[in-house]
Amino acid sequence: MVSRILLVDDDRLLREVIGDFLSMHGFEVDLAEDANHALAKFTPGKYKLALIDLVMPGKNGLELMKELMEKDADIFCLIMTGYPTVDSAYKSMIEGASDYIVKPFQLMELLNTLGKYI
Repeated sequence: MVSRILLVDDDRLLREVIGDFLSMHGFEVDLAEDANHALAKFTPGKYKLALIDLVMPGKNGLELMKELMEKDADIFCLIMTGYPTVDSAYKSMIEGASDYIVKPFQLMELLNTLGKYI
C-alpha cells in the first residue's frame, strides 16, 4: 500500500518541489497552502503523515497539527520550519509532533526522516 502524505506549506515553490520529489519516491502527496485548505482535504485514516510548515498565515502549524491529531490519533506529524528555536522545537514535540526538521534541508534528509514513520 502506498503511503499518503498531506503537505502543508504557504510557500508554493517549496510545496511543489517537495511534493514532486516525494511523488517520485512512491508517495501519494496532497498539497495544501494553509491550515484551512489542509482541513478541507483531511479525512481521518486517509493520510499516514502530515508534513506541516510551522509558520503560516492564519492558523500556525502547531494549531493545525492539534486539529489533525484530534481527528486522527494515528497520524504522524512532522513540523518543518525556517525559524528554528529551542522553544519551537520543544513545543512541537510536547504538542505531539513526531519530528521537527529545519529548512532549508536536503530532500534526501527529508526522505530519511519520513522513513522513520512510513
